[in-house]
Amino acid sequence: MNQITNEQALGVIKEMIEKTKGKQNQTGFYHLLWGILISLAIVAMYILIEFEMYNLIKFSWALFCFGGAITSVVYSQKTFRKQGIIKYPDLGLSSIWFVTMIAMFFVGFVFPFLNAYKVHVVFTMVCLLMGIANISTGIIIKQKMSIISGILWWIGSVLFLIIKSDVVFMGTFVLLLFVNNIIPGIILYKRARVQNGK
Repeated sequence: MNQITNEQALGVIKEMIEKTKGKQNQTGFYHLLWGILISLAIVAMYILIEFEMYNLIKFSWALFCFGGAITSVVYSQKTFRKQGIIKYPDLGLSSIWFVTMIAMFFVGFVFPFLNAYKVHVVFTMVCLLMGIANISTGIIIKQKMSIISGILWWIGSVLFLIIKSDVVFMGTFVLLLFVNNIIPGIILYKRARVQNGK
């Protein structure tokens, strides 16, 4: 049996990382989708608060998140059929984001329903989780953009413990979504189109 050398092993790992990094360009769609959906959800929440329709806020969030989840699943299945077999780096990244989404579901819907904390704390918790997922992704595929996004999310988590104004609060979250989701989403989407020869 032929034994693989350390250099060959490193070469294989580097090649897998580069291929995974290339596939990450396809995630621009998810960045854009969730950046826009959550921004719209926050605007809807602000409108509902202004009209004192507080009982509809949770249903509004559920509607946007449910729609985003279905769209993401349909798109991921379409992408999987094109890419074929999933390798370990892809599986690792998918696992990170999958468990992050599950954690955010508990943070955003289950725990507030159980009165574990005030609704404002949700934003801090979401920022912490987004920071973990982005930084982990950036480290695995050696992508500075994801690491910077993760750090900005963590900074946001601290800001949400300080900000008192509802308007500034929601505006700051939309700004974070724009910087960390929409802008990277546009960049990755353009890279994907170049990569696919479009």
